[in-house]
Amino acid sequence: MLLLPLNILLESFKWKLLIDKLELVKMNKAFTAVLTGISVSMFLPNRVGDYLGRVFVLDHASHIKGILVTLIGSLAQILTTMIAGGLALIFVVPIVYDITMSPADLLYFGMVLLVLLLASFFVLLYFNVGLLKVISVNIFKKRKLLIESYSEVFALYKKRELFIVLMLSILRYSIFSFQFYLMLHVFDFELNYFDAMMLISLTYFVITTIPTIAITELGVRGSVAVSLFSIYFTGSQLWTDHAALSVIAASSAVWLINLALPAIFGAIFAYRLKFFRRTIDDK
Repeated sequence: MLLLPLNILLESFKWKLLIDKLELVKMNKAFTAVLTGISVSMFLPNRVGDYLGRVFVLDHASHIKGILVTLIGSLAQILTTMIAGGLALIFVVPIVYDITMSPADLLYFGMVLLVLLLASFFVLLYFNVGLLKVISVNIFKKRKLLIESYSEVFALYKKRELFIVLMLSILRYSIFSFQFYLMLHVFDFELNYFDAMMLISLTYFVITTIPTIAITELGVRGSVAVSLFSIYFTGSQLWTDHAALSVIAASSAVWLINLALPAIFGAIFAYRLKFFRRTIDDK
């Protein structure tokens, strides 16, 4: 619970670093934007509301450009999740399955190669995010001028700035992963840090690839976590009905702390925004 403010502050600082290229915002405004985004994202698929909710705190900058800038921050967070999950997969598979040099097991090495290639591709894309401007203009040639005017935001950031954003994303990832680890111990499932982090990373990795609405994500998180933990601890005395309940409880607690609670505060800020207040009053 104590790590929640730090988690939100890091995301607020990250968004402020990015959005300042379009419009200078104070830290408290960035904090409000993040909470509002979490609140709106509870009811839209794959956290789309996170982008929409944040940009309505902007007074002058284009909302579309604000969404694209927010997308860069999300890309950094997703990249972190994918790399951590990919590395966890590489470590976990040989532990769960007896890897030999049989033709079937060569699939594992193919998987490792694929993970490394995909990770390299997304890292290169992230640090050359300006290429998205070129790509989008070429895809939407008929609306070249319009697309170019919006996608120019991708060329605003230097590699050093993108590196800072990525480091903040890694720090955030470390915090909410550690929260999960702490919750496992709170609910009396004792396991070593390495095993926990590998399985937690895999859980976040799988969840990221599943299209969900945040408000329904609670059940998905629990199901994914229990499935992965049960596979990993198959045949182990550690895996009991109590352990399964502990994993579900820990996963639910992290969801409540990092999403549900901030969403409640975010709803208050969302109503104070002119756009949302006007929409409600007009009904």
